[in-house]
Amino acid sequence: MRATRAIAVASAAAIVLAACGSDSDSADETEDSAAGDEAEATEDTAATEGTEASTDDSGDEAAAGEGDCPSELVIQTDWFPELEHGGTYQLIGPDGTADVDTVSYSGPVQEQYAVGGLETVTIRTVNFDKSQTSALADGDADMAYVTTSDIIKDSGAIPLVAIAKTLDQDPQMVMWDPEQYDISEPADIAGTGAQVLHFPGTSYIDFMISEGFITEDQSNPSYDGSDAAWVAGGGDVFQQGFATNEVYKYENDIAWKDGGPADVDFYTVADLGFENYPGVITMLQPRADELDSCLTELVPVMQQAWIDFLDDPKPITDAMIGINETHAGFWGLSEGLNEAGLELVESEGFAVNSPDGTYCSLDPERMETLYGILQPIYEEQGTEVADSVDGLYTNKYCEGAPGR
Repeated sequence: MRATRAIAVASAAAIVLAACGSDSDSADETEDSAAGDEAEATEDTAATEGTEASTDDSGDEAAAGEGDCPSELVIQTDWFPELEHGGTYQLIGPDGTADVDTVSYSGPVQEQYAVGGLETVTIRTVNFDKSQTSALADGDADMAYVTTSDIIKDSGAIPLVAIAKTLDQDPQMVMWDPEQYDISEPADIAGTGAQVLHFPGTSYIDFMISEGFITEDQSNPSYDGSDAAWVAGGGDVFQQGFATNEVYKYENDIAWKDGGPADVDFYTVADLGFENYPGVITMLQPRADELDSCLTELVPVMQQAWIDFLDDPKPITDAMIGINETHAGFWGLSEGLNEAGLELVESEGFAVNSPDGTYCSLDPERMETLYGILQPIYEEQGTEVADSVDGLYTNKYCEGAPGR
């Protein structure tokens, strides 16, 4: 959701309701169900021990032998195709099939990434009717892009585990018109009194409120990802976005000021002191346990795909222009936008190695710091989160992963 990007729900409880499909279910019932699912998965594993394959609820082949993977892997992203998803699209390459009806991109895995019996990958774009978390809970996807802040936020309601990063730093931002607002530090935003447009349930907005960077009255969760509100008001609001995307569009493509584009200024979330990991590859813990031997082999290969994309991004970013055109939504890319975004990725260090030298793992210190920021915020809001960040991510599948 590009800052909860498609998690358009106001709370973890709402996610639970969507996942379970019943208005009467509670978070406690969901936790009991998740625990039961884990127990059932364990029993199923014991029952099928010694066989060569098992079948999941959707009928796909699931992991059974060492290194075995499903023949098809479904990955739910958090937005329309953009360079922040490049390493995942690299698994298929530029010759896959875009489908307007399912708003997806699918195809055979490129030979160099085909491990453990994996044959095809389907990449689903943002679904405004169902969050990434709900897609996982409902079995619609094996993996999804979820920010680490949202994993923490939802951790009291649903068993999620992050298994690998996509980017190392978060390009999410808050932007403004520098001719209307003189901003020299984040706290100056609160002094303007202007509305801050964002998606509902955005974690870093909660952080900004807690730090006094904006007031609760300024928080306006009506943003839908389009430029309509900004253009209508001539840039009289602050607005969330991605530094790798919207900055170029508003400065080059979108006529929003005096009949044309104009410069904008921005703070990334890291500039605000919010060290979030964007779009982390995330799974339900029971599903990760089920595919444990597969992930040991697959995750390093997925991260190699990221490195290959970053080394030679143009085939994929060019393909994404056409994929978005096929999807026929309001979102689009251009060659100039992609080039500018990739330059920012490198200059701002959005795609650097982890402290252990891999392009894969999550830094335990950063995760602990992020948890320390968010836990008291959600406690005050009455949102229950996990007692510790330790179980919300794992670096075990990153062992042996490559670095840039």
